[in-house]
Amino acid sequence: MAQDPLPDSTRRAVLKSIGATLGVGAVGSAAGHPGGYEKGTSVDGPGGEPFGLDDGEPFRNVAAYGYHSIGSTGRSSLNGQEGQRHVGDRNAEVRCHGDIVVTCFRASDDEDAGRRMAVVDISEFNDAETEAELDEAELSVTGILHNVNAEANRTTDVKLSDDGEYAFLATQALYPGPIRDGSNGSTEFTDPRSTPQATGGVVAVDISDRGNPRTIDSVTEAFSTGVHNVFHHRIDGTEYVFACKDAGLISPDSGLYVLRFDREPGKLTLVNRWSADGNATRGGVGTQHGLSYVHDVEIHDDPRTGRPTAYLADWDRGMRVLDVSDPTNIQHVGQFDMNQSHFAAPFPELVEDADGNMRRVAVASHEEPDERFDQRIDTVNNELYNTPHTNKTNPNSTGTVFLVDCEGIYPEDSRCGCGHEGGPKQLGELDNWTWKNADTGKGFDDDTTRQERLDAIEQTGFSFQLSPHNSQPAVHEVDGEQRYIIHQGHYHGGVRYLEVEPGSADGLTGFARRDYRPRTNPNAAGRDGSETIGWINHDTDWNVTDVGHARPVNRETGNLSPDFWGSVEHNGVTYHGDRSAGVYVTKHTDLPMTSPLPPLEADRADDGSAFLAGQTNRVEITVETFDRPNGDAAAVHVRDRMPGGYEVVGGDDVETYREGNRTAVEFTATVDPGDFATLIYFVEVPAEPGSGTFGPVEVSADGDEWRAEAGTTDSNLESGFNV
Repeated sequence: MAQDPLPDSTRRAVLKSIGATLGVGAVGSAAGHPGGYEKGTSVDGPGGEPFGLDDGEPFRNVAAYGYHSIGSTGRSSLNGQEGQRHVGDRNAEVRCHGDIVVTCFRASDDEDAGRRMAVVDISEFNDAETEAELDEAELSVTGILHNVNAEANRTTDVKLSDDGEYAFLATQALYPGPIRDGSNGSTEFTDPRSTPQATGGVVAVDISDRGNPRTIDSVTEAFSTGVHNVFHHRIDGTEYVFACKDAGLISPDSGLYVLRFDREPGKLTLVNRWSADGNATRGGVGTQHGLSYVHDVEIHDDPRTGRPTAYLADWDRGMRVLDVSDPTNIQHVGQFDMNQSHFAAPFPELVEDADGNMRRVAVASHEEPDERFDQRIDTVNNELYNTPHTNKTNPNSTGTVFLVDCEGIYPEDSRCGCGHEGGPKQLGELDNWTWKNADTGKGFDDDTTRQERLDAIEQTGFSFQLSPHNSQPAVHEVDGEQRYIIHQGHYHGGVRYLEVEPGSADGLTGFARRDYRPRTNPNAAGRDGSETIGWINHDTDWNVTDVGHARPVNRETGNLSPDFWGSVEHNGVTYHGDRSAGVYVTKHTDLPMTSPLPPLEADRADDGSAFLAGQTNRVEITVETFDRPNGDAAAVHVRDRMPGGYEVVGGDDVETYREGNRTAVEFTATVDPGDFATLIYFVEVPAEPGSGTFGPVEVSADGDEWRAEAGTTDSNLESGFNV
């Protein structure tokens, strides 16, 4: 059919996308990839001595394809080479959405102080169809957010809204006061918004203009020492930001804070705080829960029940699974016991076990410091870390990644139907993986004060260099088979590609999980590995196997370069935030590149905004797609979301299923690149009075991972009587 002329907004978007790719010319891989990725024996000891880790091999079944120093805006070959980074810079988390990656700055050098976040164009990697094209692709920084008001401390995390229009930053100071290494940023006192803070919080950033990210709101009053981690999720059509208040070193206020985000007028509002003692909005939170460190949280709509579900790392209180269907009344539904639970995330889909059953599986990991944070027998100060630890798996190790069986958290679970009426479900261990069992030497003396330890942490030499950090569980289709891969950021270990080989056993709990080796004084000996202490883990028939790694070598110094905070996969390629500054790109040789979504515009309309019960509402969704300037794109799957209680009674062929607290309406037909489609469904208004939000319209390249489209929500009001 003939298409109408492109609207101005679409024309501008397409021309901008084309312009971004026209700069690709004869720049070769050497110029485009200044990080120096040649293989060879590496020296990876802190003083330059060879440890022989990974047999000194920087790459195994993995190749590196890109690096940007994030020193300034522009292409990696021109403005992002290794020598152009600022020495004091520290990048941290990375997140992908469409053709962009965002990365936050844990510290910014005084040469250009105050940088908090960068937006990076990855369209050339999305457009690559062959390894050769991938090798020619470049990263390009389009915009850098500088601090001019309340986000005045180190940024430890960044997450994106479901449509990629907004970023949310977690800013943190482990204790109030100035932060070293240039992390204070800058304050522009001529700007009336400038309100320098000694604490951190949550910052909302509008990134709809990729070249001009701008802060629109921040919340700091609720947090003393700041926020370590955030996550955005839409529940019942309302957007929420979940924030992990960091360690309760100053006051016992660590917990999971819930903020509502309203795009108009761009406002964050605190609506709840959950801790082990309950929900603040229901009067259940006390102040006697002791030292706590609610560290990280990941949220998704549960693949079996559709319920919004949070996976929370709560340090020595273990990994908790929370039902957040009602953000003001959070329920604790699952518990995995471990020490130093630093990160937790579920696989996005159910995992098929060896017997063909579909299982809910998650990943949880330790964080391990170097020897100066060794607490020995320090029970007086009750510090965060205790290394080696008699109650921990592999107590002299570099930290452990656990595979967790999460079946049974909801009554709908088909295999047990147990739910959480009697308290949270005790979750079992399926397997665990540890990079190295290697002690790092003498730690703090027993009489070292807390302040002296904090001062040591701030020293440049302090490191978690041998510890795992953030990870992303992903499902890949390889030669027609599903493979379950954990993209594991591992600080000095670079990125580890861990493959899950499903078994049939249930996870182990309690003493079925492990036996204990009693020791009178476990810290007096055995630190050199000559004696084994701690738990003896029992096995199931599930396996987590290291199937590849990348630890790029710094070409300028010959030393190991990466200090990866996090690793996330997008279209078959993995992106990494480096604490030594910059963003790396790697790819496992077995994992195929997948086609990206084409540029598109979506809109929705219906018959009105107010309805009586029993009336029929016609919902019309239009999707116009365009060819990518360079490379093929996937056909577009389209779905809408409607409030609970509505029923589809006609229109195009659709499939309906629960997604979150609402119902997804997925169209059978897809939209090819370059096409225009009008998709229609009819719903019957329910008898119950109230209001409900339709949308946003969501699109997907594979029907599994969905992206929301901005401006496609609609709130309707219905009256509770029939006509």
